[in-house]
Amino acid sequence: MAYTTIDNSESAFLTFKYTGTGTTGSTLARTFDGSVNLKPGLFYQMRLESDGHATNIMECEYLGAGVHWLSTSGDAKGSSFSGGTKENLESFDTNGFTHATTNQGSYYHNQDGDEYIVWAWAETAASNVSNTDGSISSTVRVHPTSGFSFVNWTGTSADGTIGHGLGARPKACWMYPIQVTANNGNTQRVWWWEANSDGYNINNGLNESQRVEANNTNGIITAHASGEGTSTVFSVKEGNSSFENVNHSSQNYMAICWKEVQGFSKFGSFKGNGDDNGAFVYCGFKPALVMIRAMDREEGTFCYDNGRNPINDDTSYIMGVNDNQRHFADTNTRFDFVSNGFKLRDNGPARNTNGTLYGFCAWAENPFVTSKGIPTLAR
Repeated sequence: MAYTTIDNSESAFLTFKYTGTGTTGSTLARTFDGSVNLKPGLFYQMRLESDGHATNIMECEYLGAGVHWLSTSGDAKGSSFSGGTKENLESFDTNGFTHATTNQGSYYHNQDGDEYIVWAWAETAASNVSNTDGSISSTVRVHPTSGFSFVNWTGTSADGTIGHGLGARPKACWMYPIQVTANNGNTQRVWWWEANSDGYNINNGLNESQRVEANNTNGIITAHASGEGTSTVFSVKEGNSSFENVNHSSQNYMAICWKEVQGFSKFGSFKGNGDDNGAFVYCGFKPALVMIRAMDREEGTFCYDNGRNPINDDTSYIMGVNDNQRHFADTNTRFDFVSNGFKLRDNGPARNTNGTLYGFCAWAENPFVTSKGIPTLAR
């Protein structure tokens, strides 16, 4: 098997940092600064200021630019939900994106002088496919190279399996409800990671801390190796009669399912050691983005990226995803990106408590070894 199928990771994922201008009244195109063109299909955007307006915004190609989820309030929004007005993105572009006129000049995406970070995965360039692999039919759009799929299904208020189209057991499943208002007002974004215990996942409630892993009475999403996940399906299960979190009758859900791609993505766990000489985690590539969370703490998911941390030093910035954890750095956030993984350099409780199990997700800046067997350089 080749070391990797993605020699230039920026063709599949990149981070992009920009500064707002305060410009209002027209759409605003932004061009990525990577080494190759990347048209986004999955897009996260965060403001880096700490004044209470650090909204985390997710958009994706499955519902189209302009339909977004916020970390702090509300339902999915955009052209299908707000009378045709797009509120964040106007479009995904050949090598970047265009912000819509709504909220121009505001803290959402263009406050004058404020910094923003974007995480962008390349579009799938695929069509929707009907999938009947599970007991619940789904519509699937797969990115076979980058290793993720968008999966859409209608709830049944019962345990069931759902086809994901990846061809390998998922290592993570991130669920986003499309009809929060119709779904008894439920605002959970239920995530499952490979590090979760059997029958457990993470509930990411709006305006809440990310809870410890839980077997929630309103239902879970899981692809655990016990049989809850396979090369064709993941599971929704163990809810009460409403299943609001993941499978409420007649309601609309979307999940982003991830598999590992050698040399590009890695999902797993490590144990903290409580020491400034912290754990080293092998990935097989130099990461561009790492998400870490303790499985037994409510401190949220802490994310490091090469857009905010372009070099390894004593100022390593973290921030949350799908919650309201703000961008900051202190003596408990020290972290190194290295040529074949990452290393913790602090004893912070949210990332390196002795004996605590931590889950992680990581995507590459570049592979450790190219498809031609050429090693890449460390920082």
